[in-house]
Amino acid sequence: MNCHERIAPKSDKLLLVRESLASGSPIPWVRVHKLPDFVYFDHSAHVRRGVSCVSCHGRVDRMEQIVQVKPLSMAWCLDCHRNPDAHLRPPDLVTDLGWVPEQDPAAIGQQVRTQLNINPSTDCSTCHR
Repeated sequence: MNCHERIAPKSDKLLLVRESLASGSPIPWVRVHKLPDFVYFDHSAHVRRGVSCVSCHGRVDRMEQIVQVKPLSMAWCLDCHRNPDAHLRPPDLVTDLGWVPEQDPAAIGQQVRTQLNINPSTDCSTCHR
């Protein structure tokens, strides 16, 4: 259940998810966030470094139906890789979608980037493999 163990776990809208978990039958998936086939993306690399779900997917916990809220374009990704600080938070808070920083988000992100030695690559082969 991953996120749905914490986000609306008893919602009727997640009945299909709970039934799938119980039966082992897959859910017919409707992709919302789609990248071109030639793009490689690793969620774990971002989550482990403190990039919250909110940075790319928005407040999915408040969406009646999931929609794409960020462009997920090459330029958008490169902007973040070049200036990641505002998108970083302590990694243990990446799934806390309602987290509100107590100080400037970029200052917190800079601390996280320094502590974890985060230097996002802008090399083409990072995403194009």
